[in-house]
Amino acid sequence: MAPDRRSALRAAQRVSASLPKARIEAFSLAAYLGAADAPDRIVLCPAGRSTADDLRFLARAAGRLLWPGPPGRLRAAIGGIRPHGEGPRRFAPPRRHEPATRTSALLLEGLVGPVRARSALAASSPRDWIVESARHVRLPGPLHRRLAREGIRWSALEPIELVALYATPALDRARARWRLLLPPRTRVWFARRGAGSRSGPARPPGPRRNDRGS
Repeated sequence: MAPDRRSALRAAQRVSASLPKARIEAFSLAAYLGAADAPDRIVLCPAGRSTADDLRFLARAAGRLLWPGPPGRLRAAIGGIRPHGEGPRRFAPPRRHEPATRTSALLLEGLVGPVRARSALAASSPRDWIVESARHVRLPGPLHRRLAREGIRWSALEPIELVALYATPALDRARARWRLLLPPRTRVWFARRGAGSRSGPARPPGPRRNDRGS
């Protein structure tokens, strides 16, 4: 996943070398958010043109996709009412230091579009909204930002798995500015110098590093 379609296609070619058994699909963030069958495992691939742009992309992607699981009590309550006939599921872990005192939330199963989100907001429902997956939330950016201003906190039962961050060395050096956006111990695959530019050479990324905590 990259900021735009062209960057995503270039990144998919490079990332495929590190995931030889996986079926690789190229998505921009906007295309992923609108896809009916988007995969639940992603590699974030900032374009690499500037560190500032890359950081903005990571913030947008994390805010729309990398949501924590609900607090323990709410998770247990939901587990008691959801059907179990669909096989085992992976559950998103709660965010570090997530308050354990939240006892009420709105569970939104299925797709969440603009009409449903506005209706829930108007109903003065709890500000903690739990969805099945961030992939099921189809909201335009302005509405998502409005919900954030209104205090809506998202969590997801089924996580989107971040396989790795495909980054330039410059972005890696800015780790302190993005480390809290991504899950702990996120893998970082290095892009070769110039790989984010239109004429840059391509070299397959690899886990040259270092899976130290992020």
